Amino acid sequence: MEVSGKVTSTLKTNLNLYCITCDTDGLKEPAYGFCQDCQEHLCKSCFQHHRRSKLSRNHVLLDKDAMPTQQMAVDDVNAEVITDNCTNHRDKPLEFYCNNHKTVACYVCVTLEHKQCKVDYIPDVSGNVSGEWIDLNKKMEDLVKKCENNIMKASAATKQLEQSRGKVVEDIRLLRKEINDRLDQMESMMIKEAEAVVNTANYKLENIQVACEKIAEEVKRSQSFLNSLKEAKKQNKLFIVMKNVTPRMMTLESEEIQIVQDNMTYDTIQFDRNQKLLDRLKNGEKFGTISTYRKSSEDTEICVNYERSHKVTFPSDKEKSSVIGMVMVSATQIVIADYGNKKIKTIDVNTGSFLSEKTLSSAPWDVIKLPQNKLAVTLPDEKCLQVMSYTDTSLSLDHRIDVGEWCYCVAYSQGKLVVGCNYNPGKLVILGLDGQLKQVFDTPRLFDGPEKIIISRDEKFMYAVDDNSDRKNGKCIKIDWQGNVVQRFEDQEYVFPKGIQELEDGTLLVCFYDSDKIVRLSSSFRKCEIIGLEKIDFRYPKAVTYSKSNHKLYVSCSSQRGCISNYTIKVFNVK
Repeated sequence: MEVSGKVTSTLKTNLNLYCITCDTDGLKEPAYGFCQDCQEHLCKSCFQHHRRSKLSRNHVLLDKDAMPTQQMAVDDVNAEVITDNCTNHRDKPLEFYCNNHKTVACYVCVTLEHKQCKVDYIPDVSGNVSGEWIDLNKKMEDLVKKCENNIMKASAATKQLEQSRGKVVEDIRLLRKEINDRLDQMESMMIKEAEAVVNTANYKLENIQVACEKIAEEVKRSQSFLNSLKEAKKQNKLFIVMKNVTPRMMTLESEEIQIVQDNMTYDTIQFDRNQKLLDRLKNGEKFGTISTYRKSSEDTEICVNYERSHKVTFPSDKEKSSVIGMVMVSATQIVIADYGNKKIKTIDVNTGSFLSEKTLSSAPWDVIKLPQNKLAVTLPDEKCLQVMSYTDTSLSLDHRIDVGEWCYCVAYSQGKLVVGCNYNPGKLVILGLDGQLKQVFDTPRLFDGPEKIIISRDEKFMYAVDDNSDRKNGKCIKIDWQGNVVQRFEDQEYVFPKGIQELEDGTLLVCFYDSDKIVRLSSSFRKCEIIGLEKIDFRYPKAVTYSKSNHKLYVSCSSQRGCISNYTIKVFNVK
């Protein structure tokens, strides 16, 4: 087989034959034999090595008496000489690529470290990288776009913060006119507090801008260099640089996700006025607070695009899976409660690979994230919560919290566990992390059967989905911390609500199990526009969760019609 870039079909009639391999290093060694596969004359040393090397031991070799008497000439015009040298052996060119270790190597590295590996000769394979080059270039373009989008959002948020800060200062000073001179000191304190909040937010937004500009600049430089190599048709150099750039791209992609996640902040602030201030001034109370919130986009449509599905059935499972609860514990990992197999499982949402699993003493219903890498899992049959610890690769049992009721769903806020219990009637039990009973909400007909409960992002309210036992209807309710129902959503078109999730804009997504629907509601429980989900064939959706770091939506649903188990997780991109 002809070796790409080494020789051509041009023949010399000179009988002073020499080794082609040595000739590439500037040496004129007399020919000792000939390789029919490589179409090269070889000196004695290269001939013997050719016979022993894993890459060429099966080539057809001709000795000095049988070798061709016409010299194959080195093509100095079309051959692209490899000029990149090995970092470990600086005088040796990088001529090989190890598929096992995903790295380029010189001849010495291949001989010493990659004897058992699948190794390619770069000139043989470098001409076939167009598809890989397209994928890498697309990743670079996508990352640059994400960085530029983050920069644009950060810039817009900065302007909005500046506008809202002015409004906050104005509100503070208007209130100041309604009270006496004793508020001078408080006014100064409140303005400083507003400034501190905005400065903190600006600092985080500046972090995003600076970091993303740096990432985008590096990616653009690499992209420009690769494009120049592609245009110059320097395939070997392009191949080597691509292989070196690819792992860096993975690092930069992770850095971009982490930067945005670590510096997430609000985009506006407001001043909450204390109307009872005049009666309390003598007690030294503040006359307001600085609160932060995100603008609700309940009047703006949301587009949801289906991307892929992940299996949730592990090789060790004996039953079909049924995912009732799930929660994101990081930008790349999701924890699910598999009721059918009595397991808690961790899955990598980027690759769909199974990371860890833990079998429980009874079937779990719901799972939530707690501080310090902890999870809380409801075990209704045992009337308790199982607290667990998690790492990137493992799950372990900690302690249990006795509830004393059939507990189905759980939420967490400021050191308190809110547990939805029982059926007909249902109730909410509020516990400390130590299991101490804090409060019980059991107003008649408050619940039929709480299926899922979450805490609003501002932690002022609880949102719950409630199943009626006869399944003729169901409702979503908004509850304050005194147990009062603030809002209610009921619609005969939507039956048996199961899962609920709040998005960044304050709107809610609700899974209706028997209606095979997901509905978007505003914080006041008004139906909102959502595009894309109406085209998806949902089968018994049960749980929904959202990753704000990469704007991905995850929905657990059955993989086949008529089967209430055998679940998968559908992944959507939210815009």
